[in-house]
Amino acid sequence: MRIIDTHCHYNDDQIYPIVDEVITRAKAAGVQAIFNNGDSLASFTRILELQEKYPDFCHSVLGIHPEHAAHDQAYFEESYRQIKNNIDKISAIGEIGLDYHYSKDPEYVQAQKFRFIEQVRLAKELHLPIVVHSRDADFDTLDIIRQELPEKVDLHCYSGSVEIAREYLKLPIDFRIGVGGVCTFKNARVIKEVIQYCSEKIILTETDAPYLAPTPHRGQMNESSYIPLIIEAIASLKMMDVEELAEKLYQQGLDFYGLSK
Repeated sequence: MRIIDTHCHYNDDQIYPIVDEVITRAKAAGVQAIFNNGDSLASFTRILELQEKYPDFCHSVLGIHPEHAAHDQAYFEESYRQIKNNIDKISAIGEIGLDYHYSKDPEYVQAQKFRFIEQVRLAKELHLPIVVHSRDADFDTLDIIRQELPEKVDLHCYSGSVEIAREYLKLPIDFRIGVGGVCTFKNARVIKEVIQYCSEKIILTETDAPYLAPTPHRGQMNESSYIPLIIEAIASLKMMDVEELAEKLYQQGLDFYGLSK
């Protein structure tokens, strides 16, 4: 089984000190590549270092998470400068988007929208995919994607409804949904409905490691070696052969990021 983890955070303090062990376990499970997603300017350093240390395994996705939208213009200008200076090392812009879970203060929401649009336009300028974080902000996220029409969109840890997915599928973009450990949870009705509704051709496997470990590891540190559990859950929902599905999902990950392995 060949596997890609299209969204993780090996730069996180939980994983980084034991990253060699985590990578060894991932490779033993069939993982061929992982994509470390940035969330802050500070995260860029470790992500790029991991790519330098593991050039054929760790890949870099750099962007500013919506929780940092309140930073000043200098912060974002430096972020964009570093992204452009490392353009030959970057696979996508992410994770970027909207998160209204903790606050819907109008000023904060407006700042998030502004920075999201700004980073979508940067991705379009650089002809890079975007990896989108959308939490409790389904309609605003859709409106911005519909307005800006980036070339390639991965809705990481997809949490929207079938109806929202249907609207994305109408757009003239390369649209994918990131599916991780949540699909193994007993109470995860919505994502299971989405998986059953959508073609497997738009699904990307991810972990969001060290977060959202699949059952039976729920509540523990997540890692890429757990992706076979996610693939098995998707295969069950789609009534497909696990090995056949795994290879399709692997090829789709390569295609989205423009890799050849």
